[in-house]
Amino acid sequence: MLTDNFDLLPTELILLLGSFLPTPSLNALALTCGRHRDTLQSELEARITPALAQQLLLWAAASHPHIVKKLLASPHLLKPSEGYGACGVTPLHVAAQAGNLVTAALLLAAGADPDLHSGQEDHPPLHFAVKNKNLPMLTLLLDHGARVDARWGCDGMSENALHHACAKGELDMVRLLLARGADPERQGHHGTALGFAVHHRQVAVVRLLLDEGGANLMCTVPLFILFRGGPPLPHHADLLYLAMGLRHPGAKCELREHLERMGMEQDKLLPEGLDYTWKGQPLADNKRELMAMLMAYGASKDATLAVVSKHLSALAKEAEREPDEYLAIIKGMLKEAEDVIPDVLTKYK
Repeated sequence: MLTDNFDLLPTELILLLGSFLPTPSLNALALTCGRHRDTLQSELEARITPALAQQLLLWAAASHPHIVKKLLASPHLLKPSEGYGACGVTPLHVAAQAGNLVTAALLLAAGADPDLHSGQEDHPPLHFAVKNKNLPMLTLLLDHGARVDARWGCDGMSENALHHACAKGELDMVRLLLARGADPERQGHHGTALGFAVHHRQVAVVRLLLDEGGANLMCTVPLFILFRGGPPLPHHADLLYLAMGLRHPGAKCELREHLERMGMEQDKLLPEGLDYTWKGQPLADNKRELMAMLMAYGASKDATLAVVSKHLSALAKEAEREPDEYLAIIKGMLKEAEDVIPDVLTKYK
């Protein structure tokens, strides 16, 4: 083999050959040339400038803890949060996104800032832990001082770890974040943490927030976040109204305009939580259970009916029903959910 032949060459000749090779080729030779590996490694490390070391650390953070450890130690002594730009991706972002606990722990022990935001969406490492449903990574970051209520997002950092954990239905993450002091009433795109859970129909999370998180059941939540110019009223409603997923007045027109701006077809993009195909009963299981859970904890049918009645003509028109027929369907939905409250409370203990 070629590498066997290299092993037969004198060390002085190997060093001379290495001096003509670019760094990637020299690294490949060092990995395959057993007898001269230590010699070539010394030559490689002599080429590592501070700028190159930073690039290597960013690359190694995903899956090469031994290289991370070497770059953080003497003689390189890299600072893992410095030199990557005010809004650049740092090695800790890379480790968190890759889910590599070993490299993340090395970087944090060396002083990596767990709260630095970076990238187009201004995400801190905490975001990637929640996005990947990685509870150990979330715990590690919080243990090293990550701010539990840190917000992020390209439109003003309006969401946080608790919002996303609720949306994903990650009960253990929600419990951990609440135990570490996350505020269940902090506002985001879908209102409070409870609004996120309702919007994404996470029934178990709803009960957890109400039982253990001290969430406010009587809050109001926004109904739309995607449309420009504002659709017709109502723009906000109670949680039970949100759980019902009713068509919004002007929704089809607003949706069509939005999708045209995005260059997409209507069947390719439907905002989550909005039921554009709903024609009435029977309710989908997750919708029925969600409504039942909210009603079990005191959500007011009267408050929801008041919103519906106020906008009855427009809502009925959107659902292609007569107002009286539409109102009867709404009352039937509420009754159907109310009837299964005991079963839902048993299911989601």
